[in-house]
Amino acid sequence: MTGLILVFATPLLSSCVDGGTLATMGVGAITKDIFARNDVNLAEKNYAAADYLVQQIVTFIPKSTPIAVQPLTLVGEPAITSALGRKIPAQVGARLMQLGYNVHLDEAMPGAVQGVSIKQSKPRFILGGTYETNRRDVPINLRMVNASSGKIVGSFDYVLPRSGELRTLSESQAKIYRVSE
Repeated sequence: MTGLILVFATPLLSSCVDGGTLATMGVGAITKDIFARNDVNLAEKNYAAADYLVQQIVTFIPKSTPIAVQPLTLVGEPAITSALGRKIPAQVGARLMQLGYNVHLDEAMPGAVQGVSIKQSKPRFILGGTYETNRRDVPINLRMVNASSGKIVGSFDYVLPRSGELRTLSESQAKIYRVSE
């Protein structure tokens, strides 16, 4: 009986909200164990994280408002990032774009269109955060911050197992500088 009510309620709900909001309404049930499963790839987990984040920001951020995406920084070493620190927010930003948000990737981010600068659009919100690495996993903290006030309007923490792709991506690249005398 409950299933029938849900089936009949879905068309009614779809006329009250836009597609992006409807898509995130059942996200909690669908992605409940997605972060614990090793058979789910990195992009799927980051898209699920974006869906959780949207549930928090939907009342604060109109979809037309410019959002800038920044690389995640390594906890304890804010000047250091890695390919993982760039890939995660790029994938979360891509999912926000799919849901209709006005997201601008910095040219240094994976998937960004070269020649399009976020400085031209004056972002009102910034997607960023931090990550850590240890032997077993990678704790991630995503934040959506109001650029003018610094207020956090949404955040989502999740942990990914540090294996395979994540192990490679989380290693920061050493930079060697030559100093001439």
